Amino acid sequence: MHVPLKNNPDEFNDSVKDILSNEDFQKLDSIPHHGKSILDHSCKVAQLAWLWSKRLRLDRTSTARGALLHDFFLYDWKKKRSGRNRRFYEWSKMHGFTHPAEALQNAEERFSLNVIERDIILHHMFPLTIQPPRTKEGWLVMLCDKWVSLRDIPSFVFNLLK
Repeated sequence: MHVPLKNNPDEFNDSVKDILSNEDFQKLDSIPHHGKSILDHSCKVAQLAWLWSKRLRLDRTSTARGALLHDFFLYDWKKKRSGRNRRFYEWSKMHGFTHPAEALQNAEERFSLNVIERDIILHHMFPLTIQPPRTKEGWLVMLCDKWVSLRDIPSFVFNLLK
């Protein structure tokens, strides 16, 4: 998957190429999220956060990587589970509260993460989750995630009405 950027695309793409080429990360393209896919959403958040981190002179690489992995959960949380997975379904009703830890676990199993990337992934749902980000990059991705999600609302509503 290639994520085009107008400004410094090689710098962005070089910093995230291991993530974008990961087989499990590519599965996010088939999981719906805000009317699109988790992959599409995560790439938009990463692009926006990377551009702002450059402007604000923050750690661009950690920002891009953490933003790409902030929703790295490998399931459609809206689907009802049955049988053995029923307990998981009950837990998934709390998805907004629990998916940051799930995303962090998935990311740590597949990639080497630094403190900033962990902070971004674990705290991007603030203020829904109690703990705020501890880094400037974490605050930036949290805000970019909210912005991209708001921009996704029209397509989300359109898909609901189909």
